[in-house]
Amino acid sequence: MIEKKIPAANPLETMPGDPEHRFEYLIITARPGEHRSVARAAVREHSEYGKWELVRTCLYEGGGQKYWMRRRIMRVKPTLNIRA
Repeated sequence: MIEKKIPAANPLETMPGDPEHRFEYLIITARPGEHRSVARAAVREHSEYGKWELVRTCLYEGGGQKYWMRRRIMRVKPTLNIRA
């Protein structure tokens, strides 16, 4: 099984309303010989503990599978002005 994380776009390069600005993505790829239960366990674990949500799933003709997951990026602005 292969996991590939695609980070969110740089906020300075994208417009604030752009969907790439708000989410980071995780693609889980299961090869044809692997059991589906292993891939399902990985998806369940990421969604439960990593706050990922399943966006898309694809079952290929040869038996391979791909799962696209995403999670929202929370960008926190500092509220304290500390001057040295």
